[in-house]
Amino acid sequence: MASEKIYMPDYDETALEFVRRVVREQPDREPLHILELLTEIVFDELRDQPYDISAEASALRTTLKVRHHGRPIDERTVRIMLKFTDRVDYMQDGDAWVLTIRRDIPPLIATRR
Repeated sequence: MASEKIYMPDYDETALEFVRRVVREQPDREPLHILELLTEIVFDELRDQPYDISAEASALRTTLKVRHHGRPIDERTVRIMLKFTDRVDYMQDGDAWVLTIRRDIPPLIATRR
């Protein structure tokens, strides 16, 4: 099993800066850039609602978790996120909402000629 690293934002980091840092630190960044775009969309919709964000990353996948209060994210936005990632969960947890976005790293495939 690949070891996972847990990331937390720095004190003065915005959500987008945090996600960019997480992506930048991964060895296979290319499939993860979609997470930066989705973060922009999510936080444009959340505007100034209070939130907590964290990430877990391994050689196999990167997962973002956003817990926020206030009104929920539009369900159409969640469906769009699902089309561009490998898994999206969005559920209410008490008076908060929790969004989990997972992007898998596709394995390298070698073929014989």
